[in-house]
Amino acid sequence: MPSTRPPTAKPAVRQRDSERTRTALMTAARALFSTQGFANTGVRDIAALAGVNSSLVGRYFGSKQGLYRETLAQVLDIGPLLQIDRRQFGETVVSLFLGAHDASGPLAMLILSASDPEAHATSVELLQKQVIAPLARWLGAPDGEGRAARLNILWNGLLVSGRLLPIQRLSEGLDTSTQRWLAAAIQSVIDEGAT
Repeated sequence: MPSTRPPTAKPAVRQRDSERTRTALMTAARALFSTQGFANTGVRDIAALAGVNSSLVGRYFGSKQGLYRETLAQVLDIGPLLQIDRRQFGETVVSLFLGAHDASGPLAMLILSASDPEAHATSVELLQKQVIAPLARWLGAPDGEGRAARLNILWNGLLVSGRLLPIQRLSEGLDTSTQRWLAAAIQSVIDEGAT
């Protein structure tokens, strides 16, 4: 005789949202790597901040080093800067850097990686591959790579002196004359190739 009891509902299977988990881990990793450094940040710290199980770092990235590589590769995206009109490049870049609240995040990640040889090697590799090389190609002849290095020096100087290790003169931001000087210095590197 068939049962008269209503069928029991199967519990809903919760689907994992892998993209959301990856994003949460990378966001947490960026926050911690850019404030505590690579060596002082543990997988459990990252997972706790992301609100996920620490085993997911290994599943999605292979290791803490793999997570560092992918996070740094994401934040070292120079593509948007290469869309700026060359004639206004200096002024636009200074405005962007001064307006961005977390512009020093990638630089902090790079600097704070120095105490770990493997993370430092990754930092140097990705800086060259994702910033200097594309910028050098965009700048073109003459001396695209040298000019890309000079721009990197100017940008890093701004971010270190203004955000990471602020000198008193810059603690309230750049005054107008310093902004004009920096924009002109950046623009002069851009204009070296114009003939």
